[in-house]
Amino acid sequence: MIKKILAGLILFSFFLNGCQVLNSLQPVATAAPSGRLLFADDFSDNSNHWGITGGDAGKVNFIYQGMDIQVTQANSMIWTVVGKKYQDVQIDIDAVLLSGSTDDVYGAICRVQDNKHFYGFLVSHDGYYGIFKMLDGKLELADPSGGLKYSEAIRQGGVVNHIRAICQGDLLKLSVNGQLLSIIQDSSYSEGQVGLIGGTYATPGVEIFFDNFEVTQP
Repeated sequence: MIKKILAGLILFSFFLNGCQVLNSLQPVATAAPSGRLLFADDFSDNSNHWGITGGDAGKVNFIYQGMDIQVTQANSMIWTVVGKKYQDVQIDIDAVLLSGSTDDVYGAICRVQDNKHFYGFLVSHDGYYGIFKMLDGKLELADPSGGLKYSEAIRQGGVVNHIRAICQGDLLKLSVNGQLLSIIQDSSYSEGQVGLIGGTYATPGVEIFFDNFEVTQP
């Protein structure tokens, strides 16, 4: 099954951390041995300086010792980034729908150059997934049909899913709950920041809770 997603109809909103300009001047973190923990956050506080803010499209905040992304505007996406720039990363995150429609998207982003250039790994609470590239501010899905695909590996409704996103060389991999769902090849971006993303389709008011964020060397 394929769930169509029309990037041209999506209004994008974005919240980057306050140190974005300084981070862009920092050197890329040097490669570490495979499995080495590069960064972790349990979201007990915002000592790592994630972008947190609010507006008409939604807000990013810390609640219940977790990261909370609320998207209150239809056909919108919100993302937030943190920390240094990396080349190869494995991102692990737990996420669950706190409220709103299961017709949502959420996940991780990597190699963030700026608001218009990065890779994203999406899952929905009604069982769909996909990898995309943001290029010049336009979303390009890896699937040539322009849609997200369905997998029974994704737990639907208000149940926690564990997402693993890997950016390694020119390979991008998405796994959910221990099952590899997608692997594509793209060499557009070789480094950048990491972060989290959430979004809506026609029904606004989605609230997604993230916890146990880890970045390791793949």
